Amino acid sequence: MDAHIGVRELDLQYMKGEQPHCGFPEKNFAMNLEKLARKGYRVLVVEQTETPEQLELRRKEMGSKDKVVKREICAMVTKGTLTDGESLLANPDTSYLMSITENCQCFENHKKGETIIGLCVVDVSTSKFMIGQFEDDSDRHCLCSILSELRPVEIIKPSKVLSPETERVLRNNTRNPLVNDLVPFTEFWDAEKAIGEVRKYYSLSRKLPASANDSISANFENPASDSLALPYVFAELVSAGDDGLYALSAFGGCLFYLRQAFLDETLLNCAKFEPLPCSGFFSTIQNSYMILDAAALENLEILENNRNGGPSGTLFAQLDHCMTAFGKRLLKRWLARPLYNTRSIVERQDAIAAMKGVGLAFALEFRKELSRLPDMERLLARLFASCGANGRNSNRVVLYEDAAKKQLREFIAALRGCQLMVQACSSLSPILSTTESSLLHHLLTPGKGLPDMCSLVSHFKDAFDWSEADCSGRIIPHEGGDVEYDLACKRVKEIESALTRYLKEQRKLLGDASINYVTVGKDMYLLEVPESLRGAVPSDYELQSSKKGYFRYWTPKIKEFLSEHSQAEADKESKLKGILQRLIKYFSEHHSKWRQLVSATAELDVLISLAIASDYYEGPACRPFIMEICHSDDKLPFLSAKSLGHPILQSDALGKGSFVPNDVSIGGAGRANFILLTGPNMGGKSTLLRQVCLSVILAQIGADVPAESFKLSPVDRIFVRMGARDHIIAGQSTFLMELSETASMLSSATQNSLVALDELGRGTSTSDGQAIAASVLEYLVHRIQCRGLFSTHYHRLAVEYEKDAKVSLCHMACQVGKGVSGLEEVTFLYRLTPGSCPKSYGVNVARLAGIPASVLQTAMAKSREFEAGYGKREYESEGELPDPMKDGEVVVIKDLLCITERWNCQKDFRAINLNLLSEMQKRARVLVLES
Repeated sequence: MDAHIGVRELDLQYMKGEQPHCGFPEKNFAMNLEKLARKGYRVLVVEQTETPEQLELRRKEMGSKDKVVKREICAMVTKGTLTDGESLLANPDTSYLMSITENCQCFENHKKGETIIGLCVVDVSTSKFMIGQFEDDSDRHCLCSILSELRPVEIIKPSKVLSPETERVLRNNTRNPLVNDLVPFTEFWDAEKAIGEVRKYYSLSRKLPASANDSISANFENPASDSLALPYVFAELVSAGDDGLYALSAFGGCLFYLRQAFLDETLLNCAKFEPLPCSGFFSTIQNSYMILDAAALENLEILENNRNGGPSGTLFAQLDHCMTAFGKRLLKRWLARPLYNTRSIVERQDAIAAMKGVGLAFALEFRKELSRLPDMERLLARLFASCGANGRNSNRVVLYEDAAKKQLREFIAALRGCQLMVQACSSLSPILSTTESSLLHHLLTPGKGLPDMCSLVSHFKDAFDWSEADCSGRIIPHEGGDVEYDLACKRVKEIESALTRYLKEQRKLLGDASINYVTVGKDMYLLEVPESLRGAVPSDYELQSSKKGYFRYWTPKIKEFLSEHSQAEADKESKLKGILQRLIKYFSEHHSKWRQLVSATAELDVLISLAIASDYYEGPACRPFIMEICHSDDKLPFLSAKSLGHPILQSDALGKGSFVPNDVSIGGAGRANFILLTGPNMGGKSTLLRQVCLSVILAQIGADVPAESFKLSPVDRIFVRMGARDHIIAGQSTFLMELSETASMLSSATQNSLVALDELGRGTSTSDGQAIAASVLEYLVHRIQCRGLFSTHYHRLAVEYEKDAKVSLCHMACQVGKGVSGLEEVTFLYRLTPGSCPKSYGVNVARLAGIPASVLQTAMAKSREFEAGYGKREYESEGELPDPMKDGEVVVIKDLLCITERWNCQKDFRAINLNLLSEMQKRARVLVLES
């Protein structure tokens, strides 16, 4: 029963009575609703929709014997449909609702690239929709990337339609979302039904005032076919035909669900539509941004750490000095999708540079203004939603909590916030005289990136006294602030003027200027006549009361005026009650301008945050030099860094030591495009790989990099294979995960990609692991020819690539000395040094871990024995070493990867052809022995 849940989850107390029941005051509604929703409950909200007076009238008109006022379900709230709650305004993190579908071919054919996935992702708190579709491989790498970036808290999907592979990814790559299965077609609508519903809704937008249609023009367009206003992204998908079917169907499932939650009209009224990241349909997205897949986001800890999923120790935490919640959300989007277009990167760099030096004082003043802002993006969305016709915002809902006062407070907070943003942007505008940054000129010039809001803010400023309304809880508009209220006031004044003229007439009639109006109790406009004139009053004077020396009268004319005055006052009060809704409605008609103001403010907030972040780096910081992509022989993709530090690690986190910067050079004319990195365990190899990748991301979001100099041609995608971990729930071993991530690199990397491979092959036997590592390295270096770093403990690889001009042999330097009991003691220098390292010094790490000395002595002896045997086989092998792996060997590794893909997709692992896998492993061992 609900009562038991309330007691268990909300710490409520049972009330007396036979049936279990409990309750709470209406002021705690939002708090308790949010608690239940975040714990995974679907909460139905039932509200009273009839007053006792309306009940009585209904009983008389319909002859009904009902004794209970009407109550109706007016909301369904889940963790993905929360629109109200204290933590929403206090916590900047987004709770996404995601709808997903895919083509049915996936049941018949699992070939790579033939699965089409349609997605619609909604942030209910800001009314933002992201829609798109894309082709994905059998491992759903693109879907995994979106899940890692957005982390949806609730998923909508058609029942029994998604393939087992997609279901597996949704199960294993999310964090306990609420899952809703809808019936295909009847509930999870297809594209045709979704288009019809959207057309039906947006046909009403043509009835809006002209100002409203003007304000949404940036988000809507009018297809010539039917002159019907549709969101731009939606219109593009509709015109794409089959290329937009699955995206539109995903939106259809989402729209049906939102309708069940009474949120469809509320959100669509002021919705903001965007193309989905990774969407294959919108080619501009693919060409404009670097791609970071799930492996890169997680291994590099861009947004979340691998300990508890929090922000501590992430690149986001290092760069986040934003003053606003909506600025923080924008920074996360920038980090998940770094720029790829050189011109766009340079424009951001110019803007960030302008915030330093002379511009720093203006930037700090801007931040000071922003520190007083609430979460304007969500506050505005709630205000726009309050104009909705369904849910708890419906006029039929009877709330005994003074909801109008709460709404008024939010409206005034929104007005003050918008005024503050206008003032903050104005305080930053003097910076334009010190910079030629085209981005800053766009963001700070009214009528361009910054909407011209002065007249609109002034309109609301002149409409009523904000402070007085905040204190009194009601709006008394200034003259000219509301036409309907002005007309009502004018009518009251006209009647009062008529009463004044009538008083003058009665004075003249009775010949006494002392006659006046008085009010006694509830009786107004009583003619007070001296007792001496009692015999002279006309016969139609009606005596109402008297006092010593005076008699008080009403006349038929006065009673007529009083009736009109009472009606006019009631009309005036009625207009006063509706003025808040009329002001909010007018405010919402310009929703795109308010949102544009928030967007410009957020971008400025992030640019200043990135400018400040460089002061927190340890050591020097520089503005990266970005070179246009050009694949001529003398301008190959490259990366060059001098004294490259770490964007996140600081010396105070390293105990007594300090971070050692390194020079890194990859690619370019006449230089190796791959670094093959060896060195002792704990020597800093993985750290170097991470810092290079993180620095590239920094460079391509426009930020400074912790280095004396940093140059590169843009990277289109970063691939990361790092760490040893399995995925037991998904049935994936450590080795299988290694090969799955490696397969993605081999199939998707281009010459402009950056690859970071950390100890590939360690999840299996030495011979198998070395064979795979050698084959993958050969394929990346000579086939794809991308930039990359490959760390390994397979020292044989260093020997094989010693004379390869496309591979640079490097190691992390160390000093080796004799310690206690003759054991080697290694001092890590963390310096990137040319040449390969002959050993990994694993016994030294065992010593540091506290392994007993007797065990260490045995390990040293075994190590020398293995090394001697390995050296003997080296001596006995024929002459010179063969060239690096040939095409046949590449075929072996590709066959192995195909097997792992099939393994990954197989429901019954016992059904795998283990003989085939064993045969492939034998072939790999032969290759190693032959080499």
